[in-house]
Amino acid sequence: MFIPLLATLIMAGFVTTIGLLTEPAANHFGVPITEVASQFSWLAGGVFVGGIVAFFIYDHGSIKTVITWSYLIALVSILLLHFYSSYWLVPVLLAVIGTLMAVVGCGGVTVITQQWLGRRRQSIMVAQDAMFNGGGIMFSAFATWFVVNHFGWSSVYLIVTVLMGIVVLLAVTSDFTPVVEVEEEGLGGGVGSWNTGIILVGFSLLLFMTAKIAIFVWAPQFIQQNFGTGPEAGGQFMANVFLAAFVGSIFGTWAATRFEVKYLLYTFVLISLVSVFAMTAVNSTTVVLLLGYGYGISVSATYNSYVAFGLSFMEQPSHKNVVYLQLMSGLGSTIAPFVSSKIVEWTGETSSAIFFCAVMLAIVAVTLIACEILHRRSEILRIQPA
Repeated sequence: MFIPLLATLIMAGFVTTIGLLTEPAANHFGVPITEVASQFSWLAGGVFVGGIVAFFIYDHGSIKTVITWSYLIALVSILLLHFYSSYWLVPVLLAVIGTLMAVVGCGGVTVITQQWLGRRRQSIMVAQDAMFNGGGIMFSAFATWFVVNHFGWSSVYLIVTVLMGIVVLLAVTSDFTPVVEVEEEGLGGGVGSWNTGIILVGFSLLLFMTAKIAIFVWAPQFIQQNFGTGPEAGGQFMANVFLAAFVGSIFGTWAATRFEVKYLLYTFVLISLVSVFAMTAVNSTTVVLLLGYGYGISVSATYNSYVAFGLSFMEQPSHKNVVYLQLMSGLGSTIAPFVSSKIVEWTGETSSAIFFCAVMLAIVAVTLIACEILHRRSEILRIQPA
C-alpha cells in the first residue's frame, strides 16, 4: 500500500515546487527566469512519455524489477542534478526523472488494482489524491525554507531521494502476487466505440491541466513581483493551495457518494475560474493568499472527477479510455511551462501568465457546457428502447 502512496508523494515533490524554484534556479545558472521555467516542460514531458512507456513495460518486466530500477536510476539523476552544476544537463535529467516517476506511478496504480477491490480500491485511489495534496503542503514548506536560507535551488529534491530509497527497499522486500484475479479483456470488454463526449472531456482536461500547472509555475513569481514581497509569500500561497486541496480531496470523496460526479466537476471548475480571475484584479497580498485556498479547493479532486465523467460516456470503458484521459492530462502538464513562459517572455509581465490561465479556464467552462449537452443526449439514447 505504501508504494503507490509514496510514489504519489514523490511526484508532488517535483510538480508542486516548480514555481518556488524557478527564480533561485535562474539565479544559480545566470539565465532568464522564463528560460528556466520553460525547462520544466521537460519534466512534464517526461511524465507524459512515462505514461506511454508504462503501457508496455509491465508486459515485459515484473512490477518489482521495474519499480526498483526506475527509482534507482531516478535517484542517481537527482543527485547529478543537485551536485553536478551544468545547465545543459538540466532538461535531460528532468526528462529522465519525469519519465521514471510516471512509470512507477502507473505501476503503483497497477498494484492497487491487483490487491484491492470495490470500496477498498477506491479508498486507496482517493488516498493518492490526499497524499499528493499533502505533499504539496510539505514540499512547499521545505522548498521555501531552503530558498530563504540560501540553500541550493534543488536541495528540496534530496528529500525526494530519501523517499525513493524507501520505496526501493519496500519493492525488493514485497510480494506482488496479485490477490485479485485480473479479468481478461474479451471482445466486449474493450472500447466499444469512441464518441464525441469522451474525446471532448479529454480536450477539456488538457486545457484545465495546462492552466493548473501554469498557475503552479507562475503564481509565486506573480505574487512577489506584483505585491513586492519576498519568496515567503509565494511559498505561503502554494501552502494555502495544497492545504485547501488536501481538505477538498476529502470533501470530494464524501460528495462523490451523494452527487453525480459531473456536478462536482462543474463546481470545481467554476471555483477555479473565479479564483484565478480574482487574482488578476486584487491589489492586496492578504486577499491573494486567501484566494490560494479557493484555488486549492478547485484542484483538489478535479482530475479524478474528469476521469469518472469521461468514462461515464462509455457503456464498457476499457484501459484504453483511461490511458487516453491520462495522456491528455499529461499533455496539458507538458505544454504548460513552455507556453506560459513564452507568454511572459513576450509581454514581460508575470501577470499575463495568470490572465492566460483565466482565459483557459473560461474556455474549459465552455467545453463542459458542451459536454453536459452531449451527456444528456447520451443518457436519453441509453434509456430509449432499441
